[in-house]
Amino acid sequence: MEELFVDCKLNSYLAGMALAEKAGDKERQRKAVQKMMMFTRMRDRCMVNGLVDALNKVRAAERVIQKSKEQGVTVPFLEKRLEAMKANVRQRRKDLIQAGEITCAVLDMWQELGATLKDLCSLCNRDYDQVVAEIGPEHLDLQFSEFIFIYNLDYKDPRNRGWINFDIDAPLTHAAKEYMMDIMLNTKTGQEASHEAFVKCFPELWDKRMYAVADDDGVQHMVDKDGIEMGTIGEEET
Repeated sequence: MEELFVDCKLNSYLAGMALAEKAGDKERQRKAVQKMMMFTRMRDRCMVNGLVDALNKVRAAERVIQKSKEQGVTVPFLEKRLEAMKANVRQRRKDLIQAGEITCAVLDMWQELGATLKDLCSLCNRDYDQVVAEIGPEHLDLQFSEFIFIYNLDYKDPRNRGWINFDIDAPLTHAAKEYMMDIMLNTKTGQEASHEAFVKCFPELWDKRMYAVADDDGVQHMVDKDGIEMGTIGEEET
């Protein structure tokens, strides 16, 4: 019901933005998109919560199945149910990726219509001066979607664990990261860009890269970038 309400509000403000654009009223456009941004964040939160709930159900079912197997009991109906649960997780993740695409588009549209980094910080409940100090004045010319993806503006982890976790309420960050990671992992352009970034950021690792090459007997040989063999993988003893 909450998702339906949020979608209705988003459509309402989208229509308002279209009317304002037709009338040439940029300020009305900006205000409409700002409202859209608020409800986009709410929609992202719904999507994240749905994914987390689906993941928790899968883990709970896996624990029951594992415990049953340890006791010598099989639960075929639950294993079949687990497959449906996993399919639901995959769908929920796809929904979050799509929500992330919309989020990034609305963020950048809002910026194009005159929203400032102060406005974005306010949306994310962050102190503007603190954000500028953390990011550095030389990095303030990014798009809003990049601020969210790179600097995780709405992600505030009190335990400072150093990685992004769904148990922190950061809907914009979660949605944008799922979308951006999908691009990086599943599109040719994204793969090439992430590869280039990795080489630039970690040249010392790239210089030490190795390749697995199979000979006629199927033995995997580890070869460095200069063609020198460093060892084998899975060679059978004779």
